[in-house]
Amino acid sequence: MNIKMKALVVAAVAAMSVSGAANAALQTSASGNSSLVLTVIDKVNGKSATFDLGFSYSDFAVGAAGSSASFSWDLNSGNYADAWNALLVGANDLVWGVLAADNVGSINEAGSMGFITTVRDGQVLPTNLRMAQFSTPMAQFDNYLNGNNRLGNHGTVENGASVAELKDGNAYGGNYYSQDKLKGFGPLAVSAVGVEQNVVQYFSAVGALGSLTYVQYDATFKLDANGLLTYTVAAVPEPETYALLLAGLGLVGAAARRRKSA
Repeated sequence: MNIKMKALVVAAVAAMSVSGAANAALQTSASGNSSLVLTVIDKVNGKSATFDLGFSYSDFAVGAAGSSASFSWDLNSGNYADAWNALLVGANDLVWGVLAADNVGSINEAGSMGFITTVRDGQVLPTNLRMAQFSTPMAQFDNYLNGNNRLGNHGTVENGASVAELKDGNAYGGNYYSQDKLKGFGPLAVSAVGVEQNVVQYFSAVGALGSLTYVQYDATFKLDANGLLTYTVAAVPEPETYALLLAGLGLVGAAARRRKSA
């Protein structure tokens, strides 16, 4: 595909993306459009940090403008710095993951509910996830986000951060990422600092016995020990990526129509 055509594709995706209004507090999956958050966990010292990455679930859906370009975040600076520096004591023991979700919709409407997550490289992604299993880990995700909204600077700045300890219960990221999954649900969603992770979106699929289906992004996340988080999109998409793009446009369009009617 030539450069001009690529630009038209990106422009079309941007026009159809659904962006939530700016909001200081972390948005939950119960809103239908949660914040995209980075969780960093020091299991040895029982401490975690939560970072609002400034995107929403719909911003980062397959084919949306936010997921179609590369980004980086410096956790050593600005509103993130205090939370990141609080974890340096156990830097060699840190694991991390990125997550956003939509828990509003119907299992009978394709793409109306789902989640976006990092996935550990090399694993076989589960294909047997059921919508009947979906609500419990998403409710726990919301408890985790609401717990962190009471900590740090989420309530006062855009794209803030917070630190939680074991004593903080649901706000501690290690309680949510049990078994290195989303409360024991889905794929392995965290990995060590310095290790690149893939990205996948699971969403409701009609006619699949109440199952979730998924598409894998042609992009990766990586968190370095120096506090630099990068999201890197492949420079030259393969032909099958454009098929996923078209599928993503359909999902984003459906989400837009649903939220306009809400």
